[in-house]
Amino acid sequence: MMLLSAVLVAAFQTGSLPVQTVVRDQSRPAATASRTTTAKSAPQSRAGTGVAHRAIVDAGHGGVDPGAPIQGLRLNEKDITLQLALKLGAALKREGIDVVYTRTRDTLIARADRGRIANDAEGDVFISIHVNAANPGWKKPQAARGFETYFLGVAKTEDSRRVEEMEEESARFERPATATANDPLSFILSDMMQNEHLRESSDFAEIVQRQLRRIHPGPDRGVKQAGFTVLVSAFMPAILVEVGFGTNADEARYLASSAKQDAMAAAIASATREYLERHERRIGAGGAGRDD
Repeated sequence: MMLLSAVLVAAFQTGSLPVQTVVRDQSRPAATASRTTTAKSAPQSRAGTGVAHRAIVDAGHGGVDPGAPIQGLRLNEKDITLQLALKLGAALKREGIDVVYTRTRDTLIARADRGRIANDAEGDVFISIHVNAANPGWKKPQAARGFETYFLGVAKTEDSRRVEEMEEESARFERPATATANDPLSFILSDMMQNEHLRESSDFAEIVQRQLRRIHPGPDRGVKQAGFTVLVSAFMPAILVEVGFGTNADEARYLASSAKQDAMAAAIASATREYLERHERRIGAGGAGRDD
């Protein structure tokens, strides 16, 4: 399995863009309670080593790739995703979870490189943050609202295919990759690696969706599947969260609100903690801890 992982990681290393230096929380917090409002303990550490679980937080788009415009505001998707990703990282740290960001500034990271950052950092979970946009061809595109969470799979609905195509448009900002999604070896190897994480990714997505439902004013659009490159290349439980529609004026203001971003970040961080605790109960505390 280690050899297989190494081959697959090499297949997805694009070399297309300079990769931002991995940003870690240097304090490496032990898995201890950090909430001030409850007495809950943090998720168990690996093998009782005292090293926290690690979440990879990915802010979608960036740099020359603005993503979708945010209705009525001088912001783009890349701005909202970065703001929310940084808040999510802070919320995860308060839960006793170590954090690695794929980007912490307005720079473009290739889609496959985001997964490579996650794999190199040996993340336990991967969370990619995005903002949705309505299809202009819809009857009332400005009225579309709500949040949805994706895990890897074949897009089974027209709407899932729309979101997949929209987010994959970032490819036009990247130089041609050395290995593509159409490469048979890459496809076979990634399929083998990802199958073991699909159930966990589905479970993680369901928990995130449930936690967001408690605080988000938009309709719950559910858990869906799509073949996003960032999810294909991250070999761990991985999700992509569409936190709302930037094409809806009311929801755009919600997404741009610092207080609302705090609430969304807290909800996703709480869901991450819940998922990790459930995962620990399923597999037990056995196994090797981190070498670092």
